[in-house]
Order: sequence, then structure tokens, then C-alpha cells
Amino acid sequence: MAAYWDYQELAGAALGLTEEQTENIINDNEDFDTPLMEKFGVDFEQFMSVAEALLKLTPTIQSAITNDVHNAFVRQLGEGNCCAIVKQEYVEPKTK
Repeated sequence: MAAYWDYQELAGAALGLTEEQTENIINDNEDFDTPLMEKFGVDFEQFMSVAEALLKLTPTIQSAITNDVHNAFVRQLGEGNCCAIVKQEYVEPKTK
């Protein structure tokens, strides 16, 4: 499972917050429960569980430095670039 703060960043992105707004919530020790409940009907723990379950369904990205391949929720940076928010190592699906 990804780090707790990665899921906080993902929650901020899912809520449509800027990176600065998300950092302010994290740094002020506020929680994401209320806004997640209002928008999606889930608390932060439930949000993390759903995000983890969906992670394997995200597109893969390859690290330019290590060439490692991951499934990832990403933040778009523009010009075709992105930054992984939550990622996990890609596992090739088993064939029948």
C-alpha cells in the first residue's frame, strides 16, 4: 500500500483542490473525512480502500530514471507530462 500522505494528495486531487490547498489541509492537521463524505459519501479510510482497489485498473507509467513500470493515479503537469500521486508496481496479468 502506498504511503498515507500519498492518499491524502490523491484525496485532494479527487476533490479538485490545488496542490497548495491540499498541503494546507495536511500541514494544518485537518482531515479529509468531511469533504470526502460530502462529495463521495465515504470517509478517508474508505476512500483509501477504494483507491487501492482501483489502482490496478489505472494506466501504466514508466519511470524515465529507473524504467520501472507502475500503475498510477497521476496529476497532469501539462505538455504530456505527469507526476504519480499513488502508484504500485505493475504486475503482468495471469493468462488462462
